[in-house]
Amino acid sequence: MNKNGTALIKDDEIFLRMNLAERIQHFLLIVTFLILIVTGLPLFFYNIKFLKSLFSLEQSFYVRGILHRVAAVMMILNIIWHILYSIFTQRGRNNFKEILPKFKDIRDAFEIFWHHAGLTRFLNRIGILKNFFAKHPYWLFEYPPKYGRYNFIEKFEYWAVGWGSFVMIVSGFFMWNVELSLSLFPLWIHDIFIILHGYEAILAFLAVIIWHMYNVHLNPEVFPMSKIWLNGKITGKELRVLHPLEHQKVLEEREKGLESP
Repeated sequence: MNKNGTALIKDDEIFLRMNLAERIQHFLLIVTFLILIVTGLPLFFYNIKFLKSLFSLEQSFYVRGILHRVAAVMMILNIIWHILYSIFTQRGRNNFKEILPKFKDIRDAFEIFWHHAGLTRFLNRIGILKNFFAKHPYWLFEYPPKYGRYNFIEKFEYWAVGWGSFVMIVSGFFMWNVELSLSLFPLWIHDIFIILHGYEAILAFLAVIIWHMYNVHLNPEVFPMSKIWLNGKITGKELRVLHPLEHQKVLEEREKGLESP
């Protein structure tokens, strides 16, 4: 609140969470990822009848390979764009600085686990270790940790995409260039590339369908869907609830602006 008693950040105020360039990068990642999954997993699980039917037409296997490689190249170009954006734009550099892992992220993961588990609060209610909890209320984990611009889950997903993309690009490159791979490595190394490529794809697919979809769209705090990926906007209320430390940072900046002559 300012001196006049009005809120410096209203719940319905709109903040820019993702600008147009970031939303395009995210959209390209979605499209290329889906194409790669649809054209890649049927090859890995070719014996499944349903997946066989997707490529039952003549020349469909050839078309599948072309689509897979085109999508792979598009994804690589999109990653290069993201890296350049993170290096040569102020906003990109700020976002990258915020998404770097910190010790606080480990502590946040620890605290949110015990907050949801509720074990220490239960023990306190039934009188076990009551004196200890009275002296050390931190261990009750009564409140969830406060997050800044990115929480530890978002950071984990970001760096998982980076690591997964590296594995897929390297293994996929040598699968695409079999002669080069066999001229540089023994056959068993090439076989490892194939295994890594397939299982990393399965892991990425499950991570997106289960982990990412829940946290971004099915989580009760944003259900039925977060629209940030579409319009890039977040309200003051969402900022206060989901990213309280960033909300506090904006609030402090505005308070300083009011105090300055």
